[in-house]
Amino acid sequence: MAENQYSPDIPKLYHYKLQRILGEGGTGRVYLGIDMNKGVPVAIKLFHQNFFRNRLHVRDLQKSITKFKKYKHVNLVQIFDFIDDTEGRCLIMEYIDGPSLKWYLLNRPYKLGERLNICLQICTGMQYLHDKGCIHHDFKPGNVLFTRTGIVKIVDFSLYGSTFLVELLDRNIGEQITPMFVAPEFIRKEKITPQSDIYSMGITFYMMFTDRVPFGVDNLRKLYQCHLAVMPMHPSQVNPACPVVLGDIIMKMLAKKPEGRYSDCDELQVALSQVMRSRI
Repeated sequence: MAENQYSPDIPKLYHYKLQRILGEGGTGRVYLGIDMNKGVPVAIKLFHQNFFRNRLHVRDLQKSITKFKKYKHVNLVQIFDFIDDTEGRCLIMEYIDGPSLKWYLLNRPYKLGERLNICLQICTGMQYLHDKGCIHHDFKPGNVLFTRTGIVKIVDFSLYGSTFLVELLDRNIGEQITPMFVAPEFIRKEKITPQSDIYSMGITFYMMFTDRVPFGVDNLRKLYQCHLAVMPMHPSQVNPACPVVLGDIIMKMLAKKPEGRYSDCDELQVALSQVMRSRI
């Protein structure tokens, strides 16, 4: 991305002076801003106008944000506020000064212990979310950030709310939910549970330890068929540097039925910890 593409297209939003564009996705554009009242940096997500289907969807998210503001965990991005006024609908969040896991996978060399440590931190943050009764709905490498000191921060949990999840999937899944990471039950339009997040984590972990996606297909219909009926090649066969036991864990995360996966992220973390200890 050229330097001028990082420059904000607007100078300020509400009482935040915008410094630069941090990224853009299907839900909106994210800026680094300075709170002009407090002088502190924040991340501001300005939602695309077409993200919200109607006022009920806005109210659904507002209700969720009220709950999310109370969440405080080292491995979650802190949510500060949601603004719905004339300058646009914005989510105000903790600013994280490091890259995403997506960047990490493209740029960092393969180090088994380092990647296992990242997985353990992800499990800790996701278990906290699940204990609070929250399902992420869109876990993927782009929604895992790092501080400069290497602490994992999970972001964008349940921005879709709950009431309108099926509507979003039906009307615009290609834009709103990332197809490579959806659990089979999303596609079958069945109940979404924490095990759905574990499947999405499994796709991410597969990429972390093989450096490739599990399903190398070229269209959405084939990808959905793979999610529903095809098991990928065992990670240790794709990458001999991935221990067989770790590959077994990832394959269990990718079970087609939720009950075939780990019962929760604590159980998954225990399994990953055993791999870590066996490598010391």
